[in-house]
Amino acid sequence: MVVFVHGMGRALKGGTLQEWAQPLMLSLHDLSLDQVPDTTHPHLVITQANAVGDPPEVLVKVLRGAAGGTPDYLTVLMTEASWGRDFEPASAASTYSWALRTALRVYLRSLQLIKWNLYPGRQRNIRWFGAWLRQLVLTSLAAFAGFFLLLAVLVVLLLIIGLAWIPGPGRWIGKLVSLFADFLGDPQVWKRKPLQAAAMRQRVVDTLQRWKRCPETEVTVVAHSQGAAITGQVLFQNQARATNFVSVGSGLDLLGYAQWGGGTGEDPVSDWLANPQRPRWINVWGKFDFVPAGPISTHANGPLPVFGKIYARDSEGDGGPGPEEHPVYNRSALIYDHIVYSQNRVEVLDPLARLILDPPPPGSAGLALRILDGDRRLRPHRVMVKSLGVTRLLAVLTSGLSAPAALAWLGSQEWARNMAACGAPGEGPDPWWSAWLCSGPTYHWAHWQDWGVLAVATAVFAGVLVGLLNGPVWGVLHNRLQRMRRPSFTQSSDPTRNPPANPWWYVAWYLLIVTVVAVAVPFLLAWPDLPWVVVVVLVSALWALCFTRTSITGLPARTVLQEAQPVAPGPAAGVVRNLPPAVERGEQPRAHPTASDSLPANTVTGAADQRSRSGS
Repeated sequence: MVVFVHGMGRALKGGTLQEWAQPLMLSLHDLSLDQVPDTTHPHLVITQANAVGDPPEVLVKVLRGAAGGTPDYLTVLMTEASWGRDFEPASAASTYSWALRTALRVYLRSLQLIKWNLYPGRQRNIRWFGAWLRQLVLTSLAAFAGFFLLLAVLVVLLLIIGLAWIPGPGRWIGKLVSLFADFLGDPQVWKRKPLQAAAMRQRVVDTLQRWKRCPETEVTVVAHSQGAAITGQVLFQNQARATNFVSVGSGLDLLGYAQWGGGTGEDPVSDWLANPQRPRWINVWGKFDFVPAGPISTHANGPLPVFGKIYARDSEGDGGPGPEEHPVYNRSALIYDHIVYSQNRVEVLDPLARLILDPPPPGSAGLALRILDGDRRLRPHRVMVKSLGVTRLLAVLTSGLSAPAALAWLGSQEWARNMAACGAPGEGPDPWWSAWLCSGPTYHWAHWQDWGVLAVATAVFAGVLVGLLNGPVWGVLHNRLQRMRRPSFTQSSDPTRNPPANPWWYVAWYLLIVTVVAVAVPFLLAWPDLPWVVVVVLVSALWALCFTRTSITGLPARTVLQEAQPVAPGPAAGVVRNLPPAVERGEQPRAHPTASDSLPANTVTGAADQRSRSGS
């Protein structure tokens, strides 16, 4: 059984199920094709579907073997737990009050996340110095720009909320306020409305309790954002049972538990460890997702030791107790990284399908969420994700460099002057709304009076370039790169095992298109004012960043031994210990294969140690 739990914001009934189930079924289908290649039996069959029922659910059968011609199907029920109708939305004022208190914490967590993503490594040499300098400069720029951006957003929101009280225009502005409250109101309700928070938890409990009397059924809960905080409180306090708890973009560390639900929520890792029926916890977070802002640890240790162990594998220790950690490449953006986990087939959906179809044995010390062995899509996928950030930067730089020439060219075109209603020379001043185009033949960054027009032009040009290149162009090419198998005209995947094209071709096509659209066209517009040497050096330096340091791997769960407690005289009771069965028998355990097959298991903590630094 697989249960999907949505995050903050209004969720349509069945929307979360459809968002996750459709791509997950495609991953299960393709994985089944690889595991059982030569058979006439269908690899995945949807036997029942009720996408908008109560509860919404879909029942599928996945082929996992065909020994002797007899098919062996795994039955998987997928459903959702949604609390969208269980509470009244929060008011805009109370939501703003909560956001104001949380803003500084989110800002500091985001800076820490950016700093670790630019980690220069431990080897002190010239290359390390360059990486350290890049970390210093980019983190400082992010801190400076982020502070003023956050301050501006808070001020604008406060003004909008105030204007909403004015009769007349307030009716239209109130719609914006309602959107703000609907989007950020859920976390505020979770923290400040105990009764409504209990109703949220009850939805998850009721969904999981259906399988309370079927202990042999493996239950996997995939919870996103605030849903991970709700599910974590339910599972860690033993209000329901699950085999796997997969938190994606988890808000558990940021939000904690709800009031009056038991526990303070300050140390969910300790609660997880203390629960004798705890699930296998897999924490997946985007490398630039500001909500989880990296790994989670005990309240006493904090996330820094885990960060250090992920980004510097040869450091001492194992990072301290905590769940299995998986930093993934989503979209290289602080906000967008948080909402696209269900679209990350290479690092989220395909490993999740493998966890369901081919789960690791109980007590395994390696990674449970395993990348497909020898997956040739992994590094091209990460290069393409890193290229998103590079494209944004490249678009801004080339737009700024070419904006003066582009505006001068536009101002010289008769059709543009007619559209802007420019007057003839000597007829007096032009209207204020068209003076930026009509009043001067040249623009230059050296003239401070031109800065406003040039800044707006740069923003418009860069927005168009980023919207085109990082939207449909990147989306089409990346979707083709992510497929395990070549699409078929009659089926979702080619059953003849024909693999798709080499994924590096899609990377090459994307870089070529970006170079033409974001560099060659602005260069031609700005010629001869823009030196070609500057353009060549700029493009070479930026594209080189796409290919650097993409080899980071997950960190297996770290658990601590439960101390034996004194027991009253009577029948001997087994002491629950967090050890693999082989260790309990006094043997050396065998590590379960991981994505790299180079992570020797630590038999005491269940951690893995890779004796070479992984990059970002």
